Amino acid sequence: MAEVANKAAFAEGARYIFNNWTALRLAVEQDWGGVESGEKKEWFLNVIIDYFGKHGKKLDIDEIEDILNQIMTDEFQTTLEDDSPYMVAKHLILLFNQCINGNYSEVERLREKAKTSNSFVASSCIAQGEDSEDEADIPANELPVDKEDMDEDMDDTPEEPLVDEDGWEIVRRK
Repeated sequence: MAEVANKAAFAEGARYIFNNWTALRLAVEQDWGGVESGEKKEWFLNVIIDYFGKHGKKLDIDEIEDILNQIMTDEFQTTLEDDSPYMVAKHLILLFNQCINGNYSEVERLREKAKTSNSFVASSCIAQGEDSEDEADIPANELPVDKEDMDEDMDDTPEEPLVDEDGWEIVRRK
């Protein structure tokens, strides 16, 4: 029973580590692995979790780093030169060793970090998207107008083209 809990804790922690890995997050967000980048990330995570489950304590940081680099290159067409695969491999091994010993402090720390970063993102999105209720109730033609902005907008109106005596239009810089 403890082994199942340890594996579940490691899988949860590994998911948090992968979600925080900037290179992988960018690869998924920007579809560097194609339209199924999200599915590739899940597959990638499962490959790593299975690899740790099969090899147990015989894990080597360099070996894990090579696997991370290889999958990023093959699946996301990404060459990483920032040592992030080494840092992720080191973090995964640390997490794995803690989890097999029943120590879930790193998983808990990662969980709290994810909660605080998610709540920060959500609160900043809400704050940026909110309009003042006063402005929402006032029709657009009755909102206060900044005269300086109006002057700038007036400059953007297109002028009549200048045509020389031969009928050619003279192009001016803005």
